[in-house]
Amino acid sequence: MTILKTITLTLAIGLSIHCYSSNTKPHLNYELLDIIDQEVRAGEYGKITSLLILNSKGATVHERYYGFSSKTTLNPISSVTKSITSILVGIGLEQGFLKSIDSPVWTYYPEYSPVFNRDTAKKAITIRHLLNQTSGLKWEEWKYPYNYASNSLIALLETESNWVETFFNLPMEANPGTTFCYNSLGSQVIAETLSRVSGLTFEMLTQKYLFEPLSINTYFWDKYPLNSAPAWGGIALTTHDMAKLGLVVLNGGLFREKPIVSKDWINISTSKLIDYKKQTGYGLHWWIDEQPNNSPLIYAAGYGDQYVYIVPSKQLVIAINAQNFADYQWPKSIKTLVNSVIASIN
Repeated sequence: MTILKTITLTLAIGLSIHCYSSNTKPHLNYELLDIIDQEVRAGEYGKITSLLILNSKGATVHERYYGFSSKTTLNPISSVTKSITSILVGIGLEQGFLKSIDSPVWTYYPEYSPVFNRDTAKKAITIRHLLNQTSGLKWEEWKYPYNYASNSLIALLETESNWVETFFNLPMEANPGTTFCYNSLGSQVIAETLSRVSGLTFEMLTQKYLFEPLSINTYFWDKYPLNSAPAWGGIALTTHDMAKLGLVVLNGGLFREKPIVSKDWINISTSKLIDYKKQTGYGLHWWIDEQPNNSPLIYAAGYGDQYVYIVPSKQLVIAINAQNFADYQWPKSIKTLVNSVIASIN
C-alpha cells in the first residue's frame, strides 16, 4: 500500500472544510427522514441507538433515539477514541509538548533500547507512522472480528501484558511508512508519549485540553490495572458529546468560536494520506471518504457502529451510536444510512 505524499498542510480535503457558508438554515426532507426512521426501527441497519445531526453552530437539526437509549445515555464510542487521540497530538504540538510527529518513537523510550538495538528497523518508526497505521509491525487486529478471541487486541486484553512493551516487541513485516495495518496499540504508544512529554496522564490531558473546553462533563473510561487509560477505545460519551468532536473538525479547530486545536492540524490530520480501498482513505487517526457526488466526507469510526461524520459541503455533523457488536452483515450498511441522511438535507 503506497502512501500519498503530503506536500503541504492545506491539502484539498482540508481546505474544503472551510469553503462553505454556515448562515443558510438547512431544509429537511421530512418524508425521507420518516423513511429512514422506519428503516432504523425495522432493524435494517442493525441496532441503532441514536442518530443526531448538528449544524456548524452546534444546534440540533435532527435527533432520534431508539430502544432504551436517550440523550443522556453514555455510549461506548470504541475507536472513535483514536480521533480524540489525534486531536490531542495536534494540541501537544501547539502547546510545545511535542516538537514533531516525525520524531522517531524510540527516542522517548530509553528503557527499550535493547529492543531497538536488536531490530534497528524499528528505529525508523515515527509518531506519524503510528497515526496513519503504517508502523510496519505485524498485528492481526482486522484478521478476525472483535468478538473473536483470536483477534490480536482481544487476545491481548485477556492477559496482564504491558501494551506499550507488547507493541515494541512485535515483529517487523514491512518498512515503516509503506503498508497500512490497523494496530490499536500504536494509539497507546502515542498516548504514553504525550504523557511523557507533558508530565500529565493521558486522561488528565484529555480532560484539561479537550473535555473541559468542549463542556464534556460526564463520561466513562475503561480501566486496566497494569496500563494507563486506553487511547484506542474504552470511552463512553453521550451522542451529543461525541458529535462535538466533529464540530471541532468542521469549524477548523474551533468550538463555539474558541480555539481547541490549530486549523493546520485539522487540515493535515483529515487529509487522505493512505489509500485504503476504493475511495476510502485514512489520515492521522481519521477516515476520509466521499459522498455520492464526490464531495469529501470525513469520519471517526468505532466498533459496534459508532460514527462521527463531518459533511463539509452541507456544514453538518452526523453522529450515530449503535450496538452492532455481533459478527453479522445487516441488510443495509451505515454508509447507506449516512448517504440517505445527507440526501434528506438541503
